[in-house]
Amino acid sequence: MPDISPRPVAAGTLQSRITGGVLFLMLALGLYVPNAFDYGLAVLALLAVGWLAGAGLKQQHRLAPLERFFLLAVVVFMAAWYAAWAAHGFPDGGLSMALRLPKLILAVPFYLYLRRVRGIESAWWNGLVAGAIGAGVYALWFSLSGQTGQYGWRVTGPTNPIYFGGLVLAYALMLIPRLADSRQTSLARALAGIAIIMAFVANALSGSRGAWLAIPALAAIYIFTAGARQPLRWRLGLPALIGALSLVVLLNPLLPMSNRFDETLADLKVISSGEDGSGGIGIRLQLWEVAGELVKQRPWSGSGPGSFELALADEAAENPDRTYLARFDHPHNQYLSALIDGGPALLACLLALLAAPVLLVSPLNRDYSRQCRYLAWCALAAGVVIAVMALSESLFERNAGLVWFAFLSAATTALANRAPG
Repeated sequence: MPDISPRPVAAGTLQSRITGGVLFLMLALGLYVPNAFDYGLAVLALLAVGWLAGAGLKQQHRLAPLERFFLLAVVVFMAAWYAAWAAHGFPDGGLSMALRLPKLILAVPFYLYLRRVRGIESAWWNGLVAGAIGAGVYALWFSLSGQTGQYGWRVTGPTNPIYFGGLVLAYALMLIPRLADSRQTSLARALAGIAIIMAFVANALSGSRGAWLAIPALAAIYIFTAGARQPLRWRLGLPALIGALSLVVLLNPLLPMSNRFDETLADLKVISSGEDGSGGIGIRLQLWEVAGELVKQRPWSGSGPGSFELALADEAAENPDRTYLARFDHPHNQYLSALIDGGPALLACLLALLAAPVLLVSPLNRDYSRQCRYLAWCALAAGVVIAVMALSESLFERNAGLVWFAFLSAATTALANRAPG
């Protein structure tokens, strides 16, 4: 997908170096240093908006259809959510989301800007490696020093275990083709391998299981995308290696993830007997049951933002055995959140938003240079992980879910769509 807009930001210029430095620091520190990602996000936003207000306005942004679809999906989802909020009378329960949602629009200037900046690919890859290793070291420190927090032993990062664990797993999966990249030095490839292992350790210590369903899907996809032109030993070996590493982390009794796996099996056993489970799976099924009732009541228009929290309060009041549900305010499923807030129309907008980054890089996965294909793999891996996380978490109900989606979707697609040969 050639980029025919004139006058890119040349590699080696001060602006390019600053942009690369910001990208590196956001990736390297954002998972475990409080406010580091937010500060980086603000600086990147200033760079992007400043460029668009200056040189960017003088350029013709000749966007391909899939690029326009991606940017339009962001705007349409926001408009559809606000329309649903207005249609239900601007309930107070939707106010926090209404104030948070504008951050999603950052994906538009980020994409338009980063696709024009040259020479920042190394900052991206090195940031992923540094971030994964740093997150692993942080998680080990948190665990071995006996730190506890709101979620007990589970490593949180600046947000909570779900986002920390899911995003660090996305780092690991984005780095897979780096292991087979013969253009890199042995040291660079070794560091990438260490980073992947440390990312899995960090994920295990977070106790976050929601993103793990992405691993088998991406392992199969890898063979036909980033691995398509690799030697067979790498093309098949890397997915097998990641699968083996996953099993080691999941079943190793020395790691807490083994306990979480046992908890899941116990929860499923209780649920199969017709009782409410008390673990993560059991509670989610109860939340989804309440969400399903709301969807049945208003299948076409939804019941509006904030209605789920009220429904949970009613459920807790009517059922003494479920009083603990009153502490939740969303169904822990972004797709159900969309259905509740705005019905099938808003769900369709959400699906388009999540699919757009993957569709945008889909033509780049086989027929372009390794640099381009491996960066396209980053967009694919991040997109699949986020879509899978959305099955067990209402991602956009927290600031972290919105801004990380805006950043990762825009940065990965922009880098891939103008990567040099």
